[in-house]
Order: sequence, then C-alpha cells, then structure tokens
Amino acid sequence: MAMKPAQWMKGAFKVANNLHVALYRKSGGKLGNTIVGMPVLLITTFGRRSGKPKTNPVAFIQEGQDYLVSATSGGSDWHPDWYLNLKARPDAKIELGGKTLDVHATIAQGEERARLYDRFKAASSNFVKYEQNTSRVIPVLRLIPIELEQKEA
Repeated sequence: MAMKPAQWMKGAFKVANNLHVALYRKSGGKLGNTIVGMPVLLITTFGRRSGKPKTNPVAFIQEGQDYLVSATSGGSDWHPDWYLNLKARPDAKIELGGKTLDVHATIAQGEERARLYDRFKAASSNFVKYEQNTSRVIPVLRLIPIELEQKEA
C-alpha cells in the first residue's frame, strides 16, 4: 500500500530532525545552529501518548529571558508533534549549544500571537511562505525558563 503524501513528509521530517539533532549535539551547537537564517535550539518534549522524550531542532527568537518558537511544520497542514506534546504537557527542556534549561511553554493567543508571529516573518521570509502554504493558524509558543518563572511567582 502506498504511503499518503503527509505520511511520507512526516517520515522525511523525522529523519532530517534526527540527523540535525545528532549534528548539533556532537558539535556542541557549533553545527546545525541555524535554520532559515535564524538561530536554533533543541527542544525535548515528552510524547503525549508514550511519555518518551522526543527532541527537535526549532528556530527561535529570544525575548528577554524567554524563547519564542513557532510551530510551522514547514507550512504543512498539520501541527508538528513537538507542539502537540507541549499542549498535553507544557514542561520541556531546551538546549542552546552546551547549555540545557528546563522551560514551561505557554501558547500565545490573539493579538499577542499575531504580534509575535510578525517578528518571525520579519526575521525570515520563510515564515511568510509557511503562513501562505497552510490554512491553519500557526501557533507561537513562549518558552519560559522554569527557574525564572518560579522566582517571579
């Protein structure tokens, strides 16, 4: 039985992600540290069904102590698994070079989401294309370092 295009693309994304993660980690973040001209972090989420850790490279924008990421899935019509995992369990780990941080994810809504996604579009024209290629609203998430979040509470 032939694979559906979406299944084929998801499989290709998985292979590319695994290679990217391995390269990033092996080099201490010196290689694979940019995507579409933007800096990259590795995000480890926990499978919403399996509970197993899953790591993906994601472009980010730093805002103060927070990290902003966008669940573009390359402009596909589906949300990336890492985003769905964060919806189910918003605590994750991020790696930046050799530094690892525990973070708590919040999903931007309404005007805040639009303002933050505009920052991604200003940083790389790819984000304009991603938005044009899908009918879904592409989520933007704020990753807040947990130690900072606890200090502010």
